[in-house]
Amino acid sequence: MIGPSQDKTFPKMEGLLSWTSKRQQALSSNIANKDTPGYQAKDFTFETELALSVDLVSTSPKHIAPVHQETSDARVIEVGTQVKANGNNVDIERELTEITKNGVQYLTLVQYLNSKIRTMRSAITDGGKV
Repeated sequence: MIGPSQDKTFPKMEGLLSWTSKRQQALSSNIANKDTPGYQAKDFTFETELALSVDLVSTSPKHIAPVHQETSDARVIEVGTQVKANGNNVDIERELTEITKNGVQYLTLVQYLNSKIRTMRSAITDGGKV
């Protein structure tokens, strides 16, 4: 049985929850700057963060190669939306959609962690009962 000190789930989930927080800040900043001349919308990619947090490994040449980036700066991307006359490229519909998706990802992570904690709590309280 894997002990709590050997379980890597919590640190990895903590990283993903932190990532959703950073992404929420970036998306909110994009919306706040929707009328700022020359502002370029920024975002983070979930696929890259997930690959970095779960230590993906290819076991076959037919698999898609896992992403291995070492710096957090490499995870920030500029959004490729249409640039307006003032040089700003914030698309409010895209930003609101991405905020919703980010919220769903956050809730999914929290639900998974709650399930993991319930399982551990049950094992602790009911584990010795026969």
